[in-house]
Amino acid sequence: MSKRIIIVFILALLSNADLFAQTKQHMLGVRAGYNISGLDTRPDLEYKSVTTNENFSILYTYYHNLWGTIDIFGIQTGISSSKQGYKTPDGENLYEVVTIPVVSQFHFDFWKMRILLNAGCFGGYRQKRVNYDGSGFDEFDNKVDLGFIAGGGLAFIAKPFELHVEGNYHYSLTYLHDPKKYSPTDYLFTYPKQLVFSVALHIHL
Repeated sequence: MSKRIIIVFILALLSNADLFAQTKQHMLGVRAGYNISGLDTRPDLEYKSVTTNENFSILYTYYHNLWGTIDIFGIQTGISSSKQGYKTPDGENLYEVVTIPVVSQFHFDFWKMRILLNAGCFGGYRQKRVNYDGSGFDEFDNKVDLGFIAGGGLAFIAKPFELHVEGNYHYSLTYLHDPKKYSPTDYLFTYPKQLVFSVALHIHL
């Protein structure tokens, strides 16, 4: 019985040869996304989220094999421009961010599709802010943006193109503004966050 199981396992691996093929793949792509962004605060002030569709990226993706055997690994980077924000009881606050993501993209291939799993980080610059009252950045605001990315999706392959449909969560580890902005004694820690649903079109190089 055990020999039969081993034989079936070996045949399954051979029939799924794409998973273990020694291949490399370079891709360039463009991506558009829909954001649900908000603010995580300590103490919790329960700020509300805002939604925008101003999220655009140019991407480079490189798929490669590990030790020349297991072909599920990849890395993705590029440049993104997005509008994020949050709502307070007084009104809506929005800001524009330019971001460079560096993401490990694991892919599990079958038929003409891929299952995608993403884990990585990003660095960015908050270049413009417009508050509900018309004010922008001040000396207490932090323009540097650093954080992590996690998510996944599906890819549909029609060589030389690929269509990726993904959902990714972004969480900033840098404060949106100085914790002492509103009070020198009662600190407010602010961490931007967003959930991005996106569609990307890639071309194989």
